Amino acid sequence: MIVSASRRTDIPAFYSEWLVNRLREGFALVRNPMNASQIRRVELAPESVDGFVFWTKNAAPMLPKLGAEFELLRAFPYYFQYTVTAYDTDIERGLPSKRDVVIPAFRELAARVGAERVVWRYDPILFTRRYDFDYHVRAFTRLCDLLAGSTRRCVVSFVIPYKSIAGSFRAAGIEVPQGDTRLRLIEKLLQIAAERGITLCACCESPEVYALGVSQTACVDAVLLGEIAGKPLDVKRDKNQREGCNCAASVDIGAYNTCLNGCAYCYANHGERRVAANAAAHDPKSPLLVGAVGEL
Repeated sequence: MIVSASRRTDIPAFYSEWLVNRLREGFALVRNPMNASQIRRVELAPESVDGFVFWTKNAAPMLPKLGAEFELLRAFPYYFQYTVTAYDTDIERGLPSKRDVVIPAFRELAARVGAERVVWRYDPILFTRRYDFDYHVRAFTRLCDLLAGSTRRCVVSFVIPYKSIAGSFRAAGIEVPQGDTRLRLIEKLLQIAAERGITLCACCESPEVYALGVSQTACVDAVLLGEIAGKPLDVKRDKNQREGCNCAASVDIGAYNTCLNGCAYCYANHGERRVAANAAAHDPKSPLLVGAVGEL
């Protein structure tokens, strides 16, 4: 079993104390997002877990827990999917300064756990009047310069206009790059990354993107976890993901409507008040990320 922590929320940024407690106790409880009355116990003991995939936009709050207190994690193969984009607080409202916090934390994390365990995500790629083609080329170049040596691969993808966040798209003036523009941008990013020793990758992109030389990868990557573990993992593909996705099957221990990053493109949150209420209800000592076991 691979544990995802988490596609639904930023556990390293906001809930790392809870994560440490769950590792100590050897399990977590997770509500079914489609039926809150259903609660699943997820075993987190080394004999039950093939590896962890951590998702974050800011690892700074987790770094203090990567010392002696975090020896628990050494029993597992793991890596981080670490998103660093070109956007300011008009798109990612809850993030601290990338220059002063996010990027230094990325580099420190890689220095502690190894560049092979820190996968850079430059996604989602979106356009606005401010964030156009040329802006992305300039910003990606700067980020590559800053992150070279701290990561071996960069995963790119284009924003998906989910119906649930159509209002956020309109308010932020977000546009989805189309057609030839997408391919021209990927060609530029591919060249920039290669010049700095970074492999450009994608999961669930079009055949035209891969034809340019972009490496096909998986976000939940059983091959990478197997390399870290020193043995191949027998994990099947996740049949619940969209067509073309290469991700291995995993169990997510996060919860929707709990991430405080405030990204305009986020599909995991549905209303700032709901997110704030859930975050306020978080108890780092509870086996559930949000609320008590008896609450529905």
